[in-house]
Amino acid sequence: MRRILVLLALQMTLGSLMAQNTGYIPFSEAFKSIEELEKRPFLIDSLRGVYKNTWTIGLKYGQRFVSNSGRSILLDTITLADFTSKRSFIGLEGGYFVSKDIQVFLAMDLMSLPKNQTITSLTIGGPNGIQAEGSGSGGAMVNVGIGGKYFFNVGAFTRIYSGLKLGIIKAVAVGGSGGFTLAQGQYQQTIRQSRNYNYGNILFGLAHRLSPRLMIDINMGYLHASRSKNIGGIISPGGITSTLALQFIIGKGNRVR
Repeated sequence: MRRILVLLALQMTLGSLMAQNTGYIPFSEAFKSIEELEKRPFLIDSLRGVYKNTWTIGLKYGQRFVSNSGRSILLDTITLADFTSKRSFIGLEGGYFVSKDIQVFLAMDLMSLPKNQTITSLTIGGPNGIQAEGSGSGGAMVNVGIGGKYFFNVGAFTRIYSGLKLGIIKAVAVGGSGGFTLAQGQYQQTIRQSRNYNYGNILFGLAHRLSPRLMIDINMGYLHASRSKNIGGIISPGGITSTLALQFIIGKGNRVR
């Protein structure tokens, strides 16, 4: 019995010396620190509960690939615009998480065609002196839609989702011809056409949370749109879509339980 008491006293003495010399924390202090840590709020939490009653606003960049069925057999000879050669667009998206698994959103994006100007003829020394003629074109597509996303309850900081967006696409194409002569000065003729399309966009994607206030969203989908007369070489803007968005989280949100 005396030997056991001596060993216990020796162990307690060694433990005290180790705490003083090496910074070793006794078990009681360690448990106290753990309890204090558990009482502190989570600074970084997962996607499972943080988004309820939280707003997001995002910047997005995407690609839209018009399907073969949406392309016109003939080129747009009226405005000379070509929407089949342009795929990229930029936009904004604002969303609200009504629950930890469901988000509703409003989105808008713009796809613009750069101005295309061509000199078709140049005459020097004719009856009008110097005469130049040319043509040009340009255009844009504006997409406005509302939708929702359902996040599947798998993963922590990365979750997959499916979604649906409904909206309207307005396409505008402008083209014309003109010229300049020393005798007549400048002259031009401009033609403007526009079309409206209704669409539904099915989405499949994933969201990855980079920090408590920042999320990256990647999705792909198929856009089914109504059809109209030829404008910019297309009769429908439907086809495959892909989008990359950087979203900022606004609001307190809920901590993970």
